[in-house]
Amino acid sequence: MSEMSVVFAGGGCRTFWALGAHVALADLATTVEVAGVSAGAAMALAVATGQEDALVAAFSARTAVNPRNAYPERLLFGRPVFPQEAMYRATLFELLDDARLARLAAGPRVRILQAYVEPGRPLMSTVASAWWAYNARRRRGLLHGPDVPHPGIAAEVDTAQEATSVAALAEQVMRSSASPPVTPIQRVSGRTYFDGCLVDAAPVRALGESARAGNVLVLLNRPHALPTRVGNVYYFAPSEPVPIHKWDYTNPVRVRRAFDMGRRDGEAARAVIARFLAGERRAVE
Repeated sequence: MSEMSVVFAGGGCRTFWALGAHVALADLATTVEVAGVSAGAAMALAVATGQEDALVAAFSARTAVNPRNAYPERLLFGRPVFPQEAMYRATLFELLDDARLARLAAGPRVRILQAYVEPGRPLMSTVASAWWAYNARRRRGLLHGPDVPHPGIAAEVDTAQEATSVAALAEQVMRSSASPPVTPIQRVSGRTYFDGCLVDAAPVRALGESARAGNVLVLLNRPHALPTRVGNVYYFAPSEPVPIHKWDYTNPVRVRRAFDMGRRDGEAARAVIARFLAGERRAVE
């Protein structure tokens, strides 16, 4: 059987589309590595621990009892306005126990891309400039950040299997997903972390060297006009806009629709992607 590495782009709740697509495509090749950034990191862990359906169910259950995406009145009591961080973290802890951590050790390596502000750099101006550059790339239809990250921003890649506890692994995901004000800034060991998409929204670069040299399947979560295939990398995107906003933590029906849409799109693309994995590809198509 062919081998592949899988990359989950960032995109909040839209990444449930990518999770569904992976369910439809996973049996086409043996997965040797998985990489993710932001919410894509959570999807990567679900794949590596065989919990795709469990993640959909756990997250949907939380959204079913959360009627709003913001609670401004909580400011009066010194509580977080946005419920997303607590719901995200609780879902991770529901899925990642010691038994799953042991199972993870035997699975494909999971690489989690993070971004932090270099020590000594002005925090707010550096991050504002990096967010502007990231949004400019999106407007231009660019998936990847520059080879050298934006000035003042540094990349860090953690390997999930090296985490010493469930809490440490959950913190890796939360650091990769730090998107204030919805999810808070993360500070660890003198470093201030922001969403890893500031470095790369589709983190092929997070894979190990040998994985990057083999077949790479990148699961996006927006329709995209980039070439489908570039060398040994296949970019798979939704057939139409995914029917959920990335920060909508209130709608279990849309979570399920995003997942099911990904599964349908994956089923429709199986033959083409199977040919790619078998080596029938051109440098660019």
